[in-house]
Amino acid sequence: MESIELLERISYDDSKTLGGKMVKKLFKIAMSCVVLAGMVAPITTVFAQESSITITKNEGNSVSEADTPKGDIVVNLSNGEILFQENPDNVVDPASLSKLMTIFMVYDAIKSGKIKLEDKVVATKNDQAISNLTNLSNSPIVEGVEYPVSELIKMALLPSSNAAVLMLANLINPNTDDYVDLINQKAQELGMTNTKFVGASGAVTKDFEGLYTVQRYPSNETNQSTARDLAKMVVAMLKAHPEITEITKNKEVTVMSGTPYAKTITNTNHSVEGDVLAYPGIVGLKTGTSERDGFNYIGIYKQDGVELVEVILGVGQFADHHGEYNRHKIGNALLQYVFKNFEHKTVFNPGTQTINGQKVTVEHTVDVYVEKGKEPVYALEGNTLKVQTLYGTLYDKEFAVKVEPAASDAVESTYIETTQVEEKTPKEMIKGVLRFLMRVPFIVWLGLLGVLLIVVMILKIKKKMRRRKERLRRRQK
Repeated sequence: MESIELLERISYDDSKTLGGKMVKKLFKIAMSCVVLAGMVAPITTVFAQESSITITKNEGNSVSEADTPKGDIVVNLSNGEILFQENPDNVVDPASLSKLMTIFMVYDAIKSGKIKLEDKVVATKNDQAISNLTNLSNSPIVEGVEYPVSELIKMALLPSSNAAVLMLANLINPNTDDYVDLINQKAQELGMTNTKFVGASGAVTKDFEGLYTVQRYPSNETNQSTARDLAKMVVAMLKAHPEITEITKNKEVTVMSGTPYAKTITNTNHSVEGDVLAYPGIVGLKTGTSERDGFNYIGIYKQDGVELVEVILGVGQFADHHGEYNRHKIGNALLQYVFKNFEHKTVFNPGTQTINGQKVTVEHTVDVYVEKGKEPVYALEGNTLKVQTLYGTLYDKEFAVKVEPAASDAVESTYIETTQVEEKTPKEMIKGVLRFLMRVPFIVWLGLLGVLLIVVMILKIKKKMRRRKERLRRRQK
């Protein structure tokens, strides 16, 4: 405000002097800069998120702009809170990530008692032929051999066997068209509004050379999904069947042990423990490679009570094998970014709580990630508790929790107070100021720079005008 008042005062004082018109014009320009900054600043995200590629490079990884994901997202598994996102609704070919839907269907069938992990599936001549297709990821399948469901799951998840996943799909429904209908129905139930399956495995149907066909769906098209949709699927799957990660956390697993068909299979996820790009806490989940869209990766982080899901889609080009590793570099870097910038905080625990002077009953723990050094901001609107987050959740633009009114004499439960600001050291205060300055939108800095330049120019003009007046006085003497 003081700068504006100064400009106004200078403009008024000089309006009737030589150069006054120029001053007026400069003043108008300065005001325009201020107004523009004021208009744009409120709609700019408070937290200045960097791109995934920049973040990855900052972590010391050798990646290029060509590796920029077509879409990515990082979410809190417990509540779907979005911690990072970049084009999360871009439609991409998920490739073998599609196999996760069949794994989901199989575990649902197990949970409902329709099938068991111990159930045997007898491999057909067709199954063996599919496993021998060299252009598709596979593991050996032998005609006539009985494969337990548990072993087929491992083969479908770790080396991404197309033959194994189709054997599982046939177990759910042997009619290929009806089965694809089922997984599309499941996708809609999960809120995957931008997802469409045309086949069960993730490979283009025509690549099976007639060994796998779906009549009601095009044979030359890919499946379609987005980072947001796949995150919805994975969150739902892991909440219902968390045991899946007991398989996907392993670098290697031996299947069909004790039989002539025993084989050690290797995980395609290079971020699991023991692999070249291992990241502590990664326990899955799946990779996929698309000839059209490049390399995909879904990572699951579980450690010290923290559970995160990240989806990285469309890294690099199919012809460039570096994408197989760069997708994991990006995934690892995004986790590091989240842990460096945010911390997990409990807003309210379950039970009776007093919020904004009202007693309400909170059914579940309300927790969010907040920027380090800050506290959660929340407000009670009727029966809805709204908590400020960066991007809302997978399901809503706001993080909102339904609460119920509690009796005035209800005993209040113990909860963690989140509104108190901890006393900070001078070093922490300096860091806080620097973080704030770095988050100020560029347009605001531009506006302020414009004002500063105008003030400097005006002062120079005034100085010249004073000198000119002084010279005139001397001549008159």
